[in-house]
Amino acid sequence: MKLYADTPSRRVAQLFADLLTAAWIVGWVLLGRLVHELVSALAVPGEKMDDAGTSLSEKLLEAAGRVDDLPLVDDGVAAPFEGAARAADQLRAAGEAQVEAVSTLAIWLAVAVVVVPVLMWLMIYVPLRWRFIRNATSTQRFLEAGTGADLVALRAMSTQPLHKLVKISDDPVRAWRDGDTEVVAKLAELELKAVGLSAKRLKRS
Repeated sequence: MKLYADTPSRRVAQLFADLLTAAWIVGWVLLGRLVHELVSALAVPGEKMDDAGTSLSEKLLEAAGRVDDLPLVDDGVAAPFEGAARAADQLRAAGEAQVEAVSTLAIWLAVAVVVVPVLMWLMIYVPLRWRFIRNATSTQRFLEAGTGADLVALRAMSTQPLHKLVKISDDPVRAWRDGDTEVVAKLAELELKAVGLSAKRLKRS
């Protein structure tokens, strides 16, 4: 698989783009992590409500139990303590719900911060990158198989813009059919340059 071009300038540009893409992803991941931490901090009041409700409920239930154990005391005396304990349980439940809501919000906000910009960039960059890899790899395989310049020149006539073809020959198709080695070589070089391969590969094929 041909990942990078033979020509130094294009290879450097591709390496820079790959590094930039990696930095882009890492940067947004770090930002998403920061957003998660900042939003998660909003759960602190809920956690305190949870802790306070739990502690208060336990103490009230403990007090109700002690009152029930006292001799000569009506059983109904413990009822207010039990009612207050239930209210404390509601406070604890509200705290738990707040913590859960904030935690869910923190996760989804972090995911959105990371996924949206990263996905938008990858949807643009990956197809372009894959197109180069596919074209360069297939062309390289043809040359390595000994196909030579003829097929590469034919591909140039079907893929390259006309204003580039006319600079090589007024009738490149006829020149290709007649086996004009000079025109065929130039057409092949044009195609190789377009896919990021060195023209020196023609001499090795």
